[in-house]
Amino acid sequence: MRQQHSFEQIYEQHMHDLFRYLLSLTHRKESAEDLMQETFYRVLLHLETYKGEEVKPWLFKIAYHAFIDWYRKEKKRPTVDLEDWHFPPQPSAEDQVFVQNEIDSWLKQVSTLPPSKRNILLLRDYHGFTYEEIAEMTGFTLAKVKMDLYRGRQQLKKRKDEDV
Repeated sequence: MRQQHSFEQIYEQHMHDLFRYLLSLTHRKESAEDLMQETFYRVLLHLETYKGEEVKPWLFKIAYHAFIDWYRKEKKRPTVDLEDWHFPPQPSAEDQVFVQNEIDSWLKQVSTLPPSKRNILLLRDYHGFTYEEIAEMTGFTLAKVKMDLYRGRQQLKKRKDEDV
């Protein structure tokens, strides 16, 4: 049975996850906001052709393609040094601070990977998408998704072992 979704419902339900995803890809709040706007513009244009599949993977696929378009334009420009980037602090509790520091550290490590491996790692390990959903979103084969995920994790592990 096909489930209908309104633009407002999609925006309200997924805007925070989508913003965090785009922020983790771009590392710049302004760029993530621009890509959010571009993503929801594309959603609005293509909402009538929506086939009724799961909304979140469909939305993230549109965001990923918007990111790729942005990245191709931006890779010729100088990038922002990650040392200048500060993630917003979490409210008080020690556990939340510890968890946030771990997440920040992991995101910084992931940001050193090439964009395709970084994207696959973020989609799988941070946002929890399945291999099949990632393959559909990125347009890669299932084997490539699994291989890039494996290699990306291996690169992170190797860097962590070298730091210790």
